Amino acid sequence: MKTIIASLFLILILSACNPGPQDVTIGHDECAHCRMIISERPFASQLVSTTGKVWFFDSVECLAAYEIADSVEEGRIHSRWVPDFPNPDTWVPVHDAFFLHSSQLRSPMGLHLTAYSNETTAIEHQAEFEGTILDWQQVMTLTQKHWFD
Repeated sequence: MKTIIASLFLILILSACNPGPQDVTIGHDECAHCRMIISERPFASQLVSTTGKVWFFDSVECLAAYEIADSVEEGRIHSRWVPDFPNPDTWVPVHDAFFLHSSQLRSPMGLHLTAYSNETTAIEHQAEFEGTILDWQQVMTLTQKHWFD
């Protein structure tokens, strides 16, 4: 019995050490990059440190800009998350996401980026709203060019 209890305790401790996305409070949480209050769940993003600290952003481009500005050391970053645009309560790791850059879908900071959990949905939205499908590295390049060059 002691072994079972010890095993369960160890599992709880290890699961607590694996930081993941947190729920953003719309109308309350502040963007770590631009300091605007986050007002639209489909555009919110977040960065999670290896210690579990979470930085929230009001848009994909603010997350990218925060990283470009070296605001958090790469070794301290556990994960980066974006909401699946059609299902904004579903968080997607940025390296698994597909991004649509479309002037018809205006994001809070105006770079017109939305994120999708799968390529099929991104392509469907591209057919409806036009634009270009990007991966995370292309989002970083676009953000660098738009805000830093």
